[in-house]
Order: sequence, then C-alpha cells, then structure tokens
Amino acid sequence: MLHTTPAQWLHYSSDSSVARIDAEVIAAIALLSAAATVGAATVSDYGITADEFNANDYGIKALAWYVSGFRDRSVFDSVEDTLWYYGPWFHVLIAWVQSRVPANPWTVRHAMTFAVGILGIAALLPMGKLAFGRWAGLTAITLCLGTGYLYGSLFFTPIDVPFLSVMTWATLAIMIMARNIVPTWPATIAAGALSGLAIGTRSSGLITQAYLLGAVILCALATLRHPADVRARQLVSIGERTVCALAIGWLVAFVIWPWLQTGNPVENFKTAFLYFANHPNSFETRLWGHTVLTTDLPWFYVAGQLAARLPEAFLLLLLAGCAYSIADCAGLIEAFRCEGAGSAALRIRNVVLFVAESRVQLILWAGLLLPMAFIIADRSTLYDGVRHVLFVIPLLALVGGYGFGRILPVLTRFRLPVAALSGVYAGFTVWNLAELHPLEYMAMNSLAGGVPGAYGRFDLDYWAAAATLAVRRLEHRLDYEAPSGTVAARIPSITVCMGYREALVAPLLHRAWRIEVDPARADYVIATERWPCAERLRDLVLIDMVERFGRPFAWIYARRPPERDEGHAAHS
Repeated sequence: MLHTTPAQWLHYSSDSSVARIDAEVIAAIALLSAAATVGAATVSDYGITADEFNANDYGIKALAWYVSGFRDRSVFDSVEDTLWYYGPWFHVLIAWVQSRVPANPWTVRHAMTFAVGILGIAALLPMGKLAFGRWAGLTAITLCLGTGYLYGSLFFTPIDVPFLSVMTWATLAIMIMARNIVPTWPATIAAGALSGLAIGTRSSGLITQAYLLGAVILCALATLRHPADVRARQLVSIGERTVCALAIGWLVAFVIWPWLQTGNPVENFKTAFLYFANHPNSFETRLWGHTVLTTDLPWFYVAGQLAARLPEAFLLLLLAGCAYSIADCAGLIEAFRCEGAGSAALRIRNVVLFVAESRVQLILWAGLLLPMAFIIADRSTLYDGVRHVLFVIPLLALVGGYGFGRILPVLTRFRLPVAALSGVYAGFTVWNLAELHPLEYMAMNSLAGGVPGAYGRFDLDYWAAAATLAVRRLEHRLDYEAPSGTVAARIPSITVCMGYREALVAPLLHRAWRIEVDPARADYVIATERWPCAERLRDLVLIDMVERFGRPFAWIYARRPPERDEGHAAHS
C-alpha cells in the first residue's frame, strides 16, 4: 500500500528549510510544456476531419439552447440525428471561444481539442505517484506523447479526446477520494463533479460511478481495523459522502447535457446508453488483414488493434508491468496461503484488509479492465481503430510506467548502453512522427510493418484527414498555373469525398470553388482511403496524391477534357 501525500511532491533537505521541487515533477512539466509548444506551433497544419463538421454544428446550436433560455430547439431539430445522445459541453465551450477569438474557427477547435487532451495526459503524473510511486507518471506521459495514434488524435477527434481527459481526471479524483478511510468533502465533491462530467460527455462515463461505488465499498471494508463504535461513525460518514458524490455527479450531467433536460432524465439516459452500447452502424473494417464486421467483432479486437498501434517500447513496458503485477498477486496469494498463524476467520480478515488498503491501485486497474470486460461481454460495436476506447491508453501507459519502475534497478547497471539505445529509439520516434505529420494518428509499430506494412490491412486514415492536405496541394497547383489576379473563365467545381460530408467541405477551401456532391459532375475530385469515390469514373485523370512512406492516402483527380469530334477536327 502506498501512502503518498501532497506534501511528498516536495522534498525537504535535512539541513535546509527551503523546499526542493521533485525532479519528476520538473521533468513532467518540461515534457508537457514542450509538447504544448510543438502543438501550438503546428496546430494549423491539421486538416478538418469527417466528424468535426457535425460536432462543430452541435456546439453552436447547443450554445443557442442555453443562451435562449432553453427555447431554441435547433440542437434537436437540425443537428445530425442521435448526436444529442452525446453531451455537448466541450463543443459549447469551443463555440463560445470561436465567437470571441479572431482566428480561424477550425484552428481554434483543434487547439482546444489538443489542450484538453494534454490536460488529460497531465493527470497521469499524480495518478502514477498515487498508484505506483516515483517515475511511473512521467514514464506514462512520455509513452503517451510518443504514441502517434494518440498524439495525432489529440488535434481532431471531437468526442473521444475530451472523454479521455474527463475519464482520466475522474479516475484520479476517485483515487484521491479513496485515500482516506473517510473521504474528505473536497475530494468527494471533486469526484462527484468529474464523474458527472464524464457521464455528460458520453453515456459510458457512467462507469466512473461504478469505480466510485467500488472505492467507497473498499473504504468501508478498511474500517474493520477499528473498534465497533469508531467503525459505526465512519460507515455513516462514508455513506453520506457516497450519496452526495453520486448526486453531484447526476446533477452535473443533467446541467451540461440538453438531452437529459427534455424529458424523463432516467429514460433519456437509458436510451442514449443502450444506443451506443450496441451501435447499429454496421460495415466492414480491417484487423491484421482480415475483414471483420463492426457489429460482429472478435473478442480480441481491441487487443489486436493496440498490438499494432502502440509503439514497441510502450508494448514492452506494458508487458513488463503486467508480468510484475501478476507476480505480485501470486506472491501475495502464496504468502496468505502459507500463513499458519491464527484462525481461518483471522486470515480472511487480513486478506480483506489488505485488499481494502490497496484500493487506490485497484481503482486504476478497474478503470483499465472493466471497460474492456464490458466491451467483450456486450460484444459492443467498435470501429475506427480503437478511438472509442482511447481513454484506456493513458491507463495502459501507467502500467507501463510501473513496469519501467520495476526494471529500472537493472537498467541502471548498464547506463551507457541503455542511454544510447534510448536516444536512438527516441530519435527514430520523433523522425517517424515528423514524416507522418500532420497524419501522426496513422502511426503503426514494427509488428504491423509500420505504415507501409499496415497499409490495406488496417483502417489508417479513417477520419479522411489527408483530404485537407490534398485540397491544399490542388489549390497550390492551380494558383501556380493561374497566378492570383488571373480572371478564370469560370469557377471550377470540386468534390471532396469524406463520408456524407461532401456538401459541408467549404471550410477546407481557400479559393473560389463550386462544391459538387456528385463526383461524376465535378471538375476535380479528392478521393480518400475510406471513401475512394473515383474508382469507377473513367473520365478522371490522376494528377497528384498525398502519400506517407510511399503509400497514398488521398488522390487528386481532374476531369479529362471531352474528346473533340474527328470530323470537326479535320475540318478545322
């Protein structure tokens, strides 16, 4: 059992009254600051992705719902069907900032999505200290920022990134709440509010209240070590705080989620939860070269995707962390089994107390294992890689951080070779992400063959992020061929194929275009990996591509000029 207090974030010298900041905290702040700086400098490079159009519209209309005093119902009447089954608080915040900041609204959206994602990753530092001790949190932050699939997603995944952030912070708040046998009121309020924020982001955030209930049950079991009169008072206090935390959570969810405000909140929540638990969106997707159906996935789908998308160092440390955790459990079981002193009842009491004292670590493991168990048992619909469970990657990184902490004594015996190997690996990681930029979220590890080897065997650019890059290339090409100021005979038409959003692509365009929904009628067509809309059109000519590591992810086509009549040509 770890007993980490906020005071332990500062180390005090025995011969000085001046506090010395923990080196891990300094390193984590420096790393997060560097990531934030790079993100801010490159945020305008990222393209608009398929689901951002409706998410942006949802935020604007949800803001109108509140500003109008709950009279403007456009959030339900003219927003894409079922989008209101998600809570819009983050999109409302984006809409409010967009209306006040004189910058490109899509750059604002990407910057805020990235910021909330970094905020979620930052929570790993205190989580690591609470659960595993020094260096676990810093290691987890490093692993997350070096994971291209996660880092790239931070800029433009509209629902899953804010959900990652609030789930991480809610889990941290519940861990802090459970540190004392009787939770403090500030920790209780924070845990309740953040669990409500998770529920009000996505209905599956309900699982945070399961963590909360499990945590207080373990707190209640920990009272067994105290006399009966003290235990009775503690149980009453624990009960009061539990009820308050759960109530605060639902109150927050109700306030930030318009869908709950339009009828019976319980029934409306149930509708949203059941809809997404088994989403009806059925289509074929790819897993290690095999075609699977999104509504009939193999039980190992998430593990199979993570095995291809997490970096090699992440996987190795994760395996080490899991192995050491299993070994720890086996050792404890053996110790309790061999303990001969005392009656069976006493030995059971000691086991219960030990489990109760380990509640902080158990909350973290619950946050990692329960969602996966639910997905497997419920046969949930998943697609787009593992973006729906993006929030488990930071927790996996914490287990990797634990693995690093356990093997650190061995690594320190070979400092120079380890430092050299780490430097080479870090350099390769940065180079790989730079080559993919701004499509880092397509990164695949060497087990999958990198991007070239994974091409065609996994869905890589499922957001059609390369479409924006293709549009920019085409516009640059046309501006070069016809410099600004040249009067064109007519405005050309364009179709950008990105998942039923063809009519909404105006924000991608920086010059005069006529938007055409039907690629068969457009002068120029941008086809994307998931939506290769030009394959059967014979009158199109491929003029350019957006490639990464020699593999195309967006194709730029121009319509072939109509052939002239031979008789007319001879007469001319």
